[in-house]
Amino acid sequence: MGLNKDIAAGFADARLFEWQRIGYGGWRAMLDDKDVRQVVGGDGKRYSVVSYALDDGDGRIRMSVAVDDGTWSAFVPLVRDQIMNPDGTFVE
Repeated sequence: MGLNKDIAAGFADARLFEWQRIGYGGWRAMLDDKDVRQVVGGDGKRYSVVSYALDDGDGRIRMSVAVDDGTWSAFVPLVRDQIMNPDGTFVE
């Protein structure tokens, strides 16, 4: 059985929601770093939730969250991202 995409998406969306409450400076501080968390899903599997920021150009920061369950999904994780402008607004 492969990655449970509903559970993985839930973890990714929750992590992005946490990042939405952090200002532009916090996102910039993540540019050369990443946050890795191990969490257990409702299906009993252990998931890796990796958050990292990328310079998206013109001062924008892209926060990406990749989620996998340690199986083949580690090679092609579920990825969600958001982009923040320098003024703190999000690109829709």
